[in-house]
Amino acid sequence: MPLHMGYLRLAAGRTTVVVDAGPPPTGPDSVAAHASTLAFELTSGRRPLVVSMGSGRSYGERWRRAARATASHSTLALDTVSSARLGVPLPGEEGARLVEGPARVIAEAAAGAGGLRAELAQDGWRTSHGLTHARVLHLSPDGRVLEGEDLLTTLTAPDGEAFDRAIDASNRLGIPFAVRFHLHPDVEAEVGPRGDVAILLKSGEEWVFSHEGEGTVLVEDSAYLEEGRLRPRPTLQIVLSGRAIRRHTQLRWTLAKAYGTPEGLRDLNPRMDWDEEDE
Repeated sequence: MPLHMGYLRLAAGRTTVVVDAGPPPTGPDSVAAHASTLAFELTSGRRPLVVSMGSGRSYGERWRRAARATASHSTLALDTVSSARLGVPLPGEEGARLVEGPARVIAEAAAGAGGLRAELAQDGWRTSHGLTHARVLHLSPDGRVLEGEDLLTTLTAPDGEAFDRAIDASNRLGIPFAVRFHLHPDVEAEVGPRGDVAILLKSGEEWVFSHEGEGTVLVEDSAYLEEGRLRPRPTLQIVLSGRAIRRHTQLRWTLAKAYGTPEGLRDLNPRMDWDEEDE
């Protein structure tokens, strides 16, 4: 599957997944770019489910800078450090350039009998922490299940030494990370007693987020910086967090339609973001 403008698209059934799979721009071309490498968005039918916070362009410079950070996108963020950092704004330019971003981004995707599979990696934290972030996304043939795997790993002996220095700087507590799934404001979400998250769309579809292995799941507040609105819209995000204490940390998670959610669905409810802003 080829990249289109640096993005990779997986689509099956009613589900579409779009992944930021290209290296971020550099130099003056990066003044409006985001540190969103390996982030994805998911839409079911005409309903956005997993999104980013948005561009933030119409909400002032503070919101705009926040929106460009990795933590404002649906991907892994390490130690509150974005995969590409914002530099100092230069005279005459409209924003700060991206600096110290990934030197290498890998994206491969293929279709098979088991569905669509994308394998991705970026090294934006290799210099600072010795870690490379790899992400695997697998969309089932019917589009009902998206399986994800996020991996933080060292690749070389110097990477391991850089990781050890970062661990020492953390007082041996480990390097905090968070895999974020920003939800559209029309989506409702609630953590269940076993740590799964029930996600309800206005269409009536229900999805379930679950994970295995390391990490703790919470549903936290977020914001959606929708163009044309006077104020950011409050929304939620699923946060799978933990600490990397070894040179290899692996997390597996799943977004799946709940059992009983029909294959075909007449979506007659209006989209909230199609309505006019209340005065």
